[in-house]
Amino acid sequence: MIYDFKLPDIGEGLTEGELVKWHVKEGDTVKENDPICNVLTDKAEVEIPSPKNGKIAKLAAKAGEKVKVHETLVTIDVAGGESKPAAAAAVEPGGRAVPGALKGSASAPGAAVSATPAVRKLASELKVDLAKINGTGPTGRITEDDVRRAEVKAGGRAVPDAVSGSASASGAANGAAPSSNGAVKPAPAASGSDEQIPFIGIRRKTAEKMAESWRTVPHVSHMDEADFTALVKLRQEMKAEAEKKSIKLTYLPFIIKALIKTFKEFPQFNAVLDEKAGAIIHKRDYHVGIAASTPSGLMVPVVKDAEKKDVWALASDIHRLAEKARAGKIEAADLSGGTFTITNIGPIGGLFATPIINFPEVAILAVMKLQDRPVVRDGAVQIRSMVNLVLTFDHRVTDGAQAASFMNTLIKGLENPKTLL
Repeated sequence: MIYDFKLPDIGEGLTEGELVKWHVKEGDTVKENDPICNVLTDKAEVEIPSPKNGKIAKLAAKAGEKVKVHETLVTIDVAGGESKPAAAAAVEPGGRAVPGALKGSASAPGAAVSATPAVRKLASELKVDLAKINGTGPTGRITEDDVRRAEVKAGGRAVPDAVSGSASASGAANGAAPSSNGAVKPAPAASGSDEQIPFIGIRRKTAEKMAESWRTVPHVSHMDEADFTALVKLRQEMKAEAEKKSIKLTYLPFIIKALIKTFKEFPQFNAVLDEKAGAIIHKRDYHVGIAASTPSGLMVPVVKDAEKKDVWALASDIHRLAEKARAGKIEAADLSGGTFTITNIGPIGGLFATPIINFPEVAILAVMKLQDRPVVRDGAVQIRSMVNLVLTFDHRVTDGAQAASFMNTLIKGLENPKTLL
Protein backbone atom coordinates (compact mmCIF):
# COMPACT_ATOMS: atom_id res chain seq x y z
CA MET A 1 0.00 0.00 0.00
CA ILE A 2 1.06 3.58 -0.63
CA TYR A 3 2.02 5.69 2.39
CA ASP A 4 2.41 9.47 1.84
CA PHE A 5 4.89 10.81 4.40
CA LYS A 6 4.41 14.55 4.81
CA LEU A 7 7.04 17.02 6.00
CA PRO A 8 6.53 17.18 9.77
CA ASP A 9 6.28 20.33 11.83
CA ILE A 10 9.85 20.34 13.12
CA GLY A 11 9.30 23.22 15.48
CA GLU A 12 10.37 26.89 15.69
CA GLY A 13 7.11 28.00 14.03
CA LEU A 14 8.41 27.14 10.57
CA THR A 15 6.06 26.78 7.61
CA GLU A 16 8.60 25.23 5.24
CA GLY A 17 12.06 23.71 5.08
CA GLU A 18 14.71 23.38 2.40
CA LEU A 19 15.45 19.86 1.20
CA VAL A 20 19.24 19.69 1.51
CA LYS A 21 19.97 16.12 0.49
CA TRP A 22 18.37 12.69 0.11
CA HIS A 23 19.86 9.63 1.76
CA VAL A 24 17.70 7.38 -0.44
CA LYS A 25 16.58 7.12 -4.04
CA GLU A 26 13.46 5.76 -5.67
CA GLY A 27 13.41 1.99 -5.47
CA ASP A 28 15.48 1.80 -2.26
CA THR A 29 14.25 -0.32 0.63
CA VAL A 30 14.11 1.43 4.01
CA LYS A 31 13.41 0.42 7.57
CA GLU A 32 11.60 2.48 10.16
CA ASN A 33 13.88 5.22 11.57
CA ASP A 34 16.40 4.91 8.72
CA PRO A 35 17.47 8.43 7.68
CA ILE A 36 15.78 9.43 4.43
CA CYS A 37 16.75 13.10 4.01
CA ASN A 38 18.10 16.27 5.63
CA VAL A 39 15.96 19.38 5.86
CA LEU A 40 17.33 22.84 6.67
CA THR A 41 15.51 25.06 9.16
CA ASP A 42 16.47 28.60 10.16
CA LYS A 43 18.76 27.13 12.82
CA ALA A 44 20.25 23.84 11.64
CA GLU A 45 19.93 20.81 9.43
CA VAL A 46 17.47 18.22 10.72
CA GLU A 47 17.69 14.57 9.72
CA ILE A 48 14.28 13.12 8.86
CA PRO A 49 13.88 9.37 9.49
CA SER A 50 11.52 6.98 7.75
CA PRO A 51 8.26 6.39 9.65
CA LYS A 52 7.75 2.92 8.13
CA ASN A 53 9.38 -0.14 6.60
CA GLY A 54 8.97 -0.27 2.85
CA LYS A 55 10.24 0.75 -0.56
CA ILE A 56 10.72 4.34 -1.72
CA ALA A 57 8.11 4.83 -4.45
CA LYS A 58 8.56 8.54 -5.14
CA LEU A 59 10.63 11.48 -3.93
CA ALA A 60 8.48 14.61 -4.00
CA ALA A 61 11.25 17.23 -4.06
CA LYS A 62 14.78 17.82 -5.33
CA ALA A 63 17.76 19.03 -3.32
CA GLY A 64 17.56 22.80 -2.97
CA GLU A 65 13.77 22.96 -3.22
CA LYS A 66 11.60 24.18 -0.37
CA VAL A 67 8.84 21.95 0.94
CA LYS A 68 5.97 23.28 3.02
CA VAL A 69 5.10 21.69 6.32
CA HIS A 70 2.41 18.98 5.85
CA GLU A 71 3.14 18.62 2.12
CA THR A 72 4.13 15.18 0.87
CA LEU A 73 7.85 14.65 1.22
CA VAL A 74 8.17 11.06 0.08
CA THR A 75 5.86 8.22 -0.93
CA ILE A 76 6.62 4.80 0.55
CA ASP A 77 5.25 1.48 -0.71
CA VAL A 78 4.48 -0.36 2.52
CA ALA A 79 3.86 -4.07 1.94
CA GLY A 80 0.60 -5.12 3.59
CA GLY A 81 0.11 -1.62 4.99
CA GLU A 82 -2.80 0.77 4.89
CA SER A 83 -2.95 3.63 2.41
CA LYS A 84 -2.91 6.80 4.53
CA PRO A 85 -0.76 9.84 5.19
CA ALA A 86 2.01 9.51 7.75
CA ALA A 87 1.89 11.33 11.03
CA ALA A 88 4.21 14.26 11.47
CA ALA A 89 7.20 14.26 13.74
CA ALA A 90 8.79 15.96 16.68
CA VAL A 91 12.49 16.70 17.02
CA GLU A 92 14.77 14.95 19.45
CA PRO A 93 18.11 16.37 20.68
CA GLY A 94 20.75 16.13 17.99
CA GLY A 95 18.60 17.60 15.25
CA ARG A 96 16.92 14.30 14.32
CA ALA A 97 13.17 14.27 13.73
CA VAL A 98 11.25 11.35 15.21
CA PRO A 99 7.76 10.23 14.12
CA GLY A 100 5.04 11.42 16.47
CA ALA A 101 1.89 13.45 16.81
CA LEU A 102 1.23 16.54 14.73
CA LYS A 103 2.13 19.79 16.44
CA GLY A 104 -0.38 22.62 16.48
CA SER A 105 -0.42 25.49 13.99
CA ALA A 106 1.43 28.67 14.79
CA SER A 107 -1.78 30.51 14.08
CA ALA A 108 -4.31 31.18 16.84
CA PRO A 109 -7.96 30.09 16.29
CA GLY A 110 -10.11 33.01 15.15
CA ALA A 111 -7.12 35.25 14.49
CA ALA A 112 -7.71 37.89 11.83
CA VAL A 113 -4.32 37.19 10.24
CA SER A 114 -2.41 33.91 10.46
CA ALA A 115 1.34 34.55 10.09
CA THR A 116 4.55 33.85 11.98
CA PRO A 117 6.57 36.70 13.56
CA ALA A 118 9.16 36.42 10.79
CA VAL A 119 6.48 36.85 8.11
CA ARG A 120 4.96 39.80 9.98
CA LYS A 121 8.39 41.45 10.18
CA LEU A 122 8.95 40.95 6.44
CA ALA A 123 5.52 42.41 5.67
CA SER A 124 6.32 45.44 7.81
CA GLU A 125 9.65 45.98 6.04
CA LEU A 126 8.04 45.68 2.59
CA LYS A 127 4.97 47.71 3.62
CA VAL A 128 2.56 44.92 2.68
CA ASP A 129 -0.88 44.73 4.36
CA LEU A 130 -1.27 41.16 5.64
CA ALA A 131 -5.05 41.60 5.94
CA LYS A 132 -5.27 41.79 2.13
CA ILE A 133 -3.41 38.52 1.50
CA ASN A 134 -4.92 35.07 1.15
CA GLY A 135 -2.44 32.70 2.76
CA THR A 136 -1.32 29.61 0.87
CA GLY A 137 0.28 27.90 3.86
CA PRO A 138 -1.26 25.25 6.13
CA THR A 139 -4.67 26.30 7.50
CA GLY A 140 -4.48 29.46 5.41
CA ARG A 141 -1.30 30.74 7.07
CA ILE A 142 0.46 33.55 5.20
CA THR A 143 3.99 32.65 4.10
CA GLU A 144 7.00 34.76 3.08
CA ASP A 145 6.25 33.67 -0.49
CA ASP A 146 2.76 35.19 -0.24
CA VAL A 147 4.15 38.48 1.09
CA ARG A 148 6.76 38.81 -1.66
CA ARG A 149 4.18 38.06 -4.38
CA ALA A 150 1.85 40.68 -2.90
CA GLU A 151 4.65 43.26 -2.93
CA VAL A 152 5.47 42.62 -6.58
CA LYS A 153 1.77 42.76 -7.51
CA ALA A 154 1.47 46.11 -5.72
CA GLY A 155 4.34 47.50 -7.79
CA GLY A 156 7.08 47.17 -5.17
CA ARG A 157 10.59 46.02 -5.83
CA ALA A 158 11.29 42.30 -6.17
CA VAL A 159 13.33 40.95 -3.27
CA PRO A 160 16.06 38.59 -4.49
CA ASP A 161 15.64 35.93 -1.78
CA ALA A 162 15.06 32.48 -3.23
CA VAL A 163 11.51 31.47 -2.29
CA SER A 164 9.94 28.23 -3.47
CA GLY A 165 7.02 28.61 -5.83
CA SER A 166 7.63 32.23 -6.87
CA ALA A 167 8.94 33.61 -10.14
CA SER A 168 11.93 35.10 -8.35
CA ALA A 169 12.70 31.72 -6.81
CA SER A 170 12.79 29.82 -10.07
CA GLY A 171 15.01 32.52 -11.51
CA ALA A 172 17.35 32.53 -8.53
CA ALA A 173 17.67 28.76 -8.66
CA ASN A 174 18.88 29.07 -12.23
CA GLY A 175 21.22 32.00 -11.55
CA ALA A 176 18.77 34.69 -12.70
CA ALA A 177 18.63 38.17 -11.20
CA PRO A 178 15.55 40.34 -10.61
CA SER A 179 15.34 43.54 -12.65
CA SER A 180 14.30 46.91 -11.25
CA ASN A 181 10.66 46.44 -12.32
CA GLY A 182 10.27 43.12 -10.51
CA ALA A 183 10.76 40.85 -13.56
CA VAL A 184 13.44 38.19 -13.53
CA LYS A 185 16.33 38.87 -15.87
CA PRO A 186 18.30 35.75 -16.82
CA ALA A 187 21.94 35.59 -15.78
CA PRO A 188 24.55 34.81 -18.43
CA ALA A 189 24.47 31.12 -19.29
CA ALA A 190 27.31 28.95 -18.01
CA SER A 191 29.85 27.91 -20.64
CA GLY A 192 30.97 24.35 -21.10
CA SER A 193 34.06 24.88 -18.94
CA ASP A 194 32.19 26.51 -16.01
CA GLU A 195 31.35 24.58 -12.88
CA GLN A 196 27.91 25.16 -11.38
CA ILE A 197 27.63 24.69 -7.61
CA PRO A 198 24.10 24.27 -6.19
CA PHE A 199 23.21 27.32 -4.11
CA ILE A 200 21.43 25.39 -1.35
CA GLY A 201 21.68 24.38 2.27
CA ILE A 202 23.75 26.28 4.84
CA ARG A 203 25.39 28.37 2.09
CA ARG A 204 22.06 29.80 0.95
CA LYS A 205 20.76 30.20 4.52
CA THR A 206 23.92 32.11 5.44
CA ALA A 207 23.44 34.33 2.40
CA GLU A 208 19.85 35.08 3.39
CA LYS A 209 20.82 35.96 6.96
CA MET A 210 23.76 38.12 5.90
CA ALA A 211 21.63 39.95 3.33
CA GLU A 212 18.98 40.62 5.98
CA SER A 213 21.62 42.02 8.33
CA TRP A 214 23.16 44.20 5.61
CA ARG A 215 19.76 45.57 4.54
CA THR A 216 18.69 46.29 8.11
CA VAL A 217 21.77 47.46 10.00
CA PRO A 218 24.05 50.47 9.33
CA HIS A 219 27.39 48.73 9.87
CA VAL A 220 30.45 50.54 11.24
CA SER A 221 33.80 48.88 12.03
CA HIS A 222 36.33 50.05 14.62
CA MET A 223 39.83 48.55 14.51
CA ASP A 224 42.58 48.39 17.14
CA GLU A 225 45.40 46.13 18.30
CA ALA A 226 46.03 44.27 21.54
CA ASP A 227 49.31 43.14 23.07
CA PHE A 228 48.85 39.43 23.81
CA THR A 229 52.37 38.93 25.19
CA ALA A 230 51.22 38.42 28.79
CA LEU A 231 48.29 36.27 27.65
CA VAL A 232 50.57 34.05 25.55
CA LYS A 233 52.74 33.53 28.62
CA LEU A 234 49.78 32.79 30.90
CA ARG A 235 48.30 30.28 28.47
CA GLN A 236 51.65 28.54 28.21
CA GLU A 237 51.80 28.31 32.00
CA MET A 238 48.30 26.77 32.09
CA LYS A 239 48.94 24.17 29.38
CA ALA A 240 50.09 21.46 31.81
CA GLU A 241 46.91 21.80 33.85
CA ALA A 242 44.86 21.84 30.64
CA GLU A 243 46.40 18.53 29.59
CA LYS A 244 45.55 17.00 32.99
CA LYS A 245 41.96 18.14 32.54
CA SER A 246 41.95 16.91 28.88
CA ILE A 247 40.89 20.40 27.80
CA LYS A 248 42.03 22.22 24.67
CA LEU A 249 42.85 25.72 25.94
CA THR A 250 42.75 28.41 23.26
CA TYR A 251 42.67 32.20 23.60
CA LEU A 252 38.90 32.33 23.11
CA PRO A 253 37.95 31.65 26.77
CA PHE A 254 40.09 34.59 27.86
CA ILE A 255 38.56 36.80 25.17
CA ILE A 256 35.05 35.84 26.36
CA LYS A 257 35.99 36.63 29.97
CA ALA A 258 37.35 40.02 28.91
CA LEU A 259 34.21 40.70 26.87
CA ILE A 260 31.90 39.98 29.80
CA LYS A 261 33.77 42.44 32.01
CA THR A 262 33.52 44.99 29.21
CA PHE A 263 29.79 44.39 28.65
CA LYS A 264 29.11 45.31 32.27
CA GLU A 265 30.57 48.74 31.59
CA PHE A 266 29.15 49.04 28.06
CA PRO A 267 25.86 47.05 28.05
CA GLN A 268 24.73 48.59 24.74
CA PHE A 269 27.01 46.12 22.90
CA ASN A 270 25.22 43.08 24.39
CA ALA A 271 21.79 44.19 23.30
CA VAL A 272 18.99 44.12 20.74
CA LEU A 273 17.00 46.94 19.18
CA ASP A 274 13.23 46.54 19.43
CA GLU A 275 12.09 49.07 16.84
CA LYS A 276 8.42 48.26 17.34
CA ALA A 277 8.61 49.03 21.06
CA GLY A 278 11.02 51.90 20.48
CA ALA A 279 13.54 50.44 22.93
CA ILE A 280 17.13 49.25 23.14
CA ILE A 281 17.15 46.16 25.32
CA HIS A 282 20.34 45.51 27.28
CA LYS A 283 20.62 41.74 27.72
CA ARG A 284 21.56 40.64 31.23
CA ASP A 285 22.51 37.16 30.07
CA TYR A 286 25.71 36.65 28.12
CA HIS A 287 25.30 34.04 25.38
CA VAL A 288 28.38 34.29 23.18
CA GLY A 289 28.33 32.83 19.67
CA ILE A 290 31.55 31.47 18.17
CA ALA A 291 31.54 31.46 14.36
CA ALA A 292 32.77 28.07 13.14
CA SER A 293 33.66 26.94 9.65
CA THR A 294 32.19 23.50 8.93
CA PRO A 295 32.04 21.25 5.85
CA SER A 296 28.42 22.41 5.41
CA GLY A 297 29.25 26.10 5.76
CA LEU A 298 29.40 28.75 8.46
CA MET A 299 27.64 28.00 11.75
CA VAL A 300 27.56 29.94 15.02
CA PRO A 301 27.29 27.66 18.08
CA VAL A 302 26.41 29.63 21.21
CA VAL A 303 28.13 29.33 24.60
CA LYS A 304 25.22 29.89 26.98
CA ASP A 305 25.51 31.75 30.30
CA ALA A 306 29.16 32.52 29.70
CA GLU A 307 29.29 34.82 32.73
CA LYS A 308 28.73 31.84 35.05
CA LYS A 309 31.68 29.83 33.72
CA ASP A 310 35.40 29.89 34.40
CA VAL A 311 38.09 29.63 31.74
CA TRP A 312 38.10 25.82 31.89
CA ALA A 313 34.34 25.48 31.46
CA LEU A 314 34.35 27.96 28.60
CA ALA A 315 37.19 26.09 26.87
CA SER A 316 35.31 22.81 27.25
CA ASP A 317 32.08 24.27 25.86
CA ILE A 318 33.81 25.89 22.89
CA HIS A 319 35.57 22.68 21.90
CA ARG A 320 32.45 20.52 22.38
CA LEU A 321 30.23 22.80 20.31
CA ALA A 322 32.79 23.22 17.53
CA GLU A 323 33.26 19.47 17.22
CA LYS A 324 29.50 18.88 17.08
CA ALA A 325 29.12 21.55 14.40
CA ARG A 326 31.91 20.12 12.24
CA ALA A 327 30.49 16.60 12.61
CA GLY A 328 27.04 17.80 11.53
CA LYS A 329 25.52 16.82 14.89
CA ILE A 330 24.88 20.27 16.31
CA GLU A 331 21.48 20.76 17.93
CA ALA A 332 19.20 23.64 16.95
CA ALA A 333 19.19 24.85 20.57
CA ASP A 334 22.98 25.24 20.41
CA LEU A 335 22.66 27.66 17.48
CA SER A 336 20.06 29.99 18.98
CA GLY A 337 19.85 32.66 21.64
CA GLY A 338 23.17 34.42 21.02
CA THR A 339 23.63 37.97 22.28
CA PHE A 340 27.09 38.67 20.79
CA THR A 341 29.34 36.86 18.30
CA ILE A 342 33.09 36.32 17.97
CA THR A 343 34.60 35.35 14.62
CA ASN A 344 38.11 34.02 15.18
CA ILE A 345 39.90 34.42 11.86
CA GLY A 346 43.39 34.36 13.40
CA PRO A 347 44.22 30.66 12.98
CA ILE A 348 43.64 31.05 9.23
CA GLY A 349 45.43 34.39 8.86
CA GLY A 350 44.75 37.97 7.88
CA LEU A 351 45.36 41.43 9.31
CA PHE A 352 41.91 43.01 9.18
CA ALA A 353 38.33 42.13 8.20
CA THR A 354 34.93 43.81 8.44
CA PRO A 355 32.52 41.11 9.66
CA ILE A 356 28.76 41.39 9.18
CA ILE A 357 26.69 41.48 12.36
CA ASN A 358 24.79 38.32 13.28
CA PHE A 359 21.41 40.10 13.29
CA PRO A 360 19.47 40.77 15.53
CA GLU A 361 22.59 41.14 17.65
CA VAL A 362 24.13 44.61 17.53
CA ALA A 363 27.87 43.86 17.40
CA ILE A 364 30.47 41.28 16.41
CA LEU A 365 34.20 40.98 17.21
CA ALA A 366 36.75 39.70 14.71
CA VAL A 367 39.99 38.33 16.17
CA MET A 368 42.82 38.40 13.66
CA LYS A 369 46.21 36.71 13.36
CA LEU A 370 48.54 36.53 16.37
CA GLN A 371 52.02 37.56 15.28
CA ASP A 372 55.25 38.93 16.70
CA ARG A 373 55.70 42.57 15.69
CA PRO A 374 58.06 45.40 16.61
CA VAL A 375 56.33 47.96 18.82
CA VAL A 376 57.52 50.88 20.93
CA ARG A 377 57.38 50.39 24.69
CA ASP A 378 58.87 53.01 27.06
CA GLY A 379 60.73 54.65 24.20
CA ALA A 380 62.34 51.43 23.01
CA VAL A 381 61.48 49.04 20.20
CA GLN A 382 60.41 45.62 21.46
CA ILE A 383 59.10 42.46 19.81
CA ARG A 384 55.63 41.74 21.20
CA SER A 385 52.85 39.25 20.44
CA MET A 386 50.22 41.43 18.79
CA VAL A 387 46.66 40.77 17.61
CA ASN A 388 44.43 43.07 15.56
CA LEU A 389 40.82 43.30 16.72
CA VAL A 390 37.85 44.56 14.72
CA LEU A 391 34.53 45.51 16.30
CA THR A 392 31.61 45.93 13.89
CA PHE A 393 28.60 47.56 15.50
CA ASP A 394 25.08 48.75 14.75
CA HIS A 395 25.25 52.54 14.42
CA ARG A 396 21.56 52.83 15.34
CA VAL A 397 22.33 51.55 18.83
CA THR A 398 25.71 53.06 19.64
CA ASP A 399 28.37 55.43 18.32
CA GLY A 400 32.02 55.48 17.35
CA ALA A 401 33.23 57.10 20.58
CA GLN A 402 31.52 54.40 22.64
CA ALA A 403 32.96 51.71 20.38
CA ALA A 404 36.47 53.11 20.89
CA SER A 405 35.97 53.16 24.67
CA PHE A 406 34.57 49.61 24.54
CA MET A 407 37.68 48.43 22.72
CA ASN A 408 40.00 50.25 25.13
CA THR A 409 38.41 48.47 28.08
CA LEU A 410 38.44 45.10 26.28
CA ILE A 411 42.12 45.47 25.37
CA LYS A 412 43.03 46.48 28.93
CA GLY A 413 41.53 43.21 30.16
CA LEU A 414 43.31 41.13 27.53
CA GLU A 415 46.65 42.79 28.30
CA ASN A 416 46.21 41.99 32.01
CA PRO A 417 44.93 38.41 31.69
CA LYS A 418 45.36 37.33 35.31
CA THR A 419 42.51 39.69 36.19
CA LEU A 420 40.27 37.47 34.06
CA LEU A 421 40.82 34.30 36.10
